[in-house]
Amino acid sequence: MKLNKKGWGTVEMLLLSAGIFIALLVVVYFISKLYGSFDASISNRKYADIETKLASAAKKYVIENNVNVNGNIIIYSETLQALGYISALEDNCSGYVDVSRVDLINTYKAYISCDNYKTRNLSN
Repeated sequence: MKLNKKGWGTVEMLLLSAGIFIALLVVVYFISKLYGSFDASISNRKYADIETKLASAAKKYVIENNVNVNGNIIIYSETLQALGYISALEDNCSGYVDVSRVDLINTYKAYISCDNYKTRNLSN
């Protein structure tokens, strides 16, 4: 019986397996990088929610107390907490809301400073 050697040999199979293994390692690396960025966006979303809650509490404070906004005013998170407009901020955060009046409409921009996060352009 004569063999024609047109099939797969052990050497070819080992090389193909090594190539597939290297490709698998590259895929695992990029998937881990992708999920790492998801974790960062989840934590940033958490801090964005804290900023939104702080701004909403400041808006409620301004409306309920008929605060006259001429130019800019700063409302600190400690003031809102003391008056019961917001509970203690998560992750050891503190901050303030910059309330400004533009074209007869109040705008609210919250800034927070936490252990692992700080809002851009935080002035204090």
